[in-house]
Amino acid sequence: MNIDRYYSKIRLQKGRYAIVVAFLLVVLTIVVFWSTASKDQPVDEEKEAQTVSLDIKGPVLPESNPVSISIPAINLETTFVSPLGLEESGEVEVPDSYEKVGWYKYGPTPGEAGPAVVLGHVDSVDGPAIFWSLGQLSQGDDIYIVREDGKAAIFEVVSLERTEQSDFPTQDVYGDIDHAGLRLITCSGTYEKDKLRYTHSLIVYAKLKDN
Repeated sequence: MNIDRYYSKIRLQKGRYAIVVAFLLVVLTIVVFWSTASKDQPVDEEKEAQTVSLDIKGPVLPESNPVSISIPAINLETTFVSPLGLEESGEVEVPDSYEKVGWYKYGPTPGEAGPAVVLGHVDSVDGPAIFWSLGQLSQGDDIYIVREDGKAAIFEVVSLERTEQSDFPTQDVYGDIDHAGLRLITCSGTYEKDKLRYTHSLIVYAKLKDN
């Protein structure tokens, strides 16, 4: 046997193996890179949300900010303060007036598809505030909201709920729904002076009527 030819053949095979291994390593590196890159990409939540469409039922109105609200059953009539945003804690802001209400600006406007949220105080150091009598509402009572476009969105009370603030039903209040809804929210229960807040929340759920 020709020793030189034998070792030459071995060196050739090793060279081929090295080329194959190097190629596989390059392919593996590319796969890992793209896999990691795709995981690191931020999720476009808005785009994802658009892929989930609800079958909207009942009447709806185009977007328009609320101007005033009236509830004949409890002799309530008032205007809106500036739209409400979020506190640094993540909680929704409350109106800076005890005689007016506020609308949560990151939700639908009253009459649009989805849950429009309106907040008001129940009382102050001087006595009853705008939503003092909110708990007297009954199923079927009407709520009128006049909007900037001049249209009146008329809602019908569906139900009332009193819940502990520590167990607030966030999904029921702010989550997606298949109609144009309204939530009126105020404080309820016992006022805890050490925490400077009430123990419960009162939530009125309503639905837009055919005008």
